[in-house]
Amino acid sequence: MMLFFEELMNFTGRWHPILVHLPIGMLIIAFIRALFSRREHYKNIGPAISLSLLLGSIAAVLACFTGYLLSLQGGYEQETLNFHQWLGLAVAVISLFLYFLYKEGVRYSFIVKLRSYRLLLLFVMFILIGFTGHFGGTLTHGKGYFKDALPSAIKDAVGIEQVSEETILLTNVQQVQVYSGIIQPILKQRCESCHGEKKKEGGLALQDQAHLLKGGDGGTVLIANDLEKSELYARLILPEGHKKRMPPKGRKPITAEQIKLIEWWVKEGADFGKKSSDLVQTAEIKEILGKLEKGSETTSPFEELPEAKKLPVDFVQQLQAKGIKVLPIASNSEYVAINAINYPEFDDQDLKDLLKIKDNIVQLKLGNTVITDQGLKMMTEFPNLMKLHLENTKITDVGIGYLNGHPALSYINLFAVPVTDKGLEKLNKMPKLKQIYAYQTKATLTGVENLKKIAKQVVLDTGSYQLPFLASDTVRF
Repeated sequence: MMLFFEELMNFTGRWHPILVHLPIGMLIIAFIRALFSRREHYKNIGPAISLSLLLGSIAAVLACFTGYLLSLQGGYEQETLNFHQWLGLAVAVISLFLYFLYKEGVRYSFIVKLRSYRLLLLFVMFILIGFTGHFGGTLTHGKGYFKDALPSAIKDAVGIEQVSEETILLTNVQQVQVYSGIIQPILKQRCESCHGEKKKEGGLALQDQAHLLKGGDGGTVLIANDLEKSELYARLILPEGHKKRMPPKGRKPITAEQIKLIEWWVKEGADFGKKSSDLVQTAEIKEILGKLEKGSETTSPFEELPEAKKLPVDFVQQLQAKGIKVLPIASNSEYVAINAINYPEFDDQDLKDLLKIKDNIVQLKLGNTVITDQGLKMMTEFPNLMKLHLENTKITDVGIGYLNGHPALSYINLFAVPVTDKGLEKLNKMPKLKQIYAYQTKATLTGVENLKKIAKQVVLDTGSYQLPFLASDTVRF
């Protein structure tokens, strides 16, 4: 019987997030009605104020009761919880008292004396509702939920300091323990606001090894050497908007490199004592680890470029008049990105015209244009071109062959381009090439694997991802 009542209390407590919105709406409506009823045109709505207050106060009492039961389940920061509870109780008490102040026919002397202050008391209740909601939002979403979302201009105007995220820097990344020196700091930054010592959503806490291994209400979240069954990793790669993706929408997202580090650690055995040097490292992981090492922070690739020539203003205006965007890569920089998104007629002659500013161009976005294979012959004449977008064009293996040997290209987008394995093979002599996006091309898995063997530094993204099925899912689509 005791177990039944305990489960019933837990169930009742979970109605709090639903019920808490009822008093907020009803009591705010009462405040608005009270303001409008002071005008002659709206005096007829005065009698409805007491009804709104009565219903709002009853709803507030129910919200307080269910909120108390919910708080017994734990997982909330105590100081914030106390503020939220007492402010909620204050709203319930004041709203009930205001009901008697606005109810006609109540003749108690102290009620009559205080009626002249009832609008002021309504305003106080309105302010308390705001503070109660603030602390409720903090309990649910973590500290700074409202403040951190303010536009930067407002933060500067009111003097709110914009706190920059602490960067993980390590003196000797190869000699640190992977868990304590790399993985745990990532979990602290991205996960512990919901899954930590003060708050344990889903019964899961990640602040130390013991809690991580224990898992949550759904069981363990970490299985060594098994990425699909390790929800610690699997939930990080779910698509945007998926209800089970972590961190959830509204929280600061985890970076792609942080996900890669967690993937690497789990895949290599999720050992809590081994150092970085003890685990097998791909070229990509070595590069990411290098960024964590003090003194080896990466800079923008554009910073390595020499000082650029002055852009001819008249020519830039001509391009923009056509609809070709000319975008500086930074303020006061003469290096630019060219984007033909609003000029699908962009052809080989337009590309030839761009040779007038060939030294200034670091990125060309030519997707959905009529550029041809012959046009790509000119690409080697753009010495500082780092990124090339050719998605949805008619470029073939012949055109791709003209790119081979380019000294600066590091990224090529070939989405929906009819390139085959032979075309990919022609990209094997590009010293700076790091990423090729080749989704919906005619390349086969064999061609992709062959390129990876030849150019090991290249990450070739072919799309068609297979998302892992999570053990906690109940429906397989």
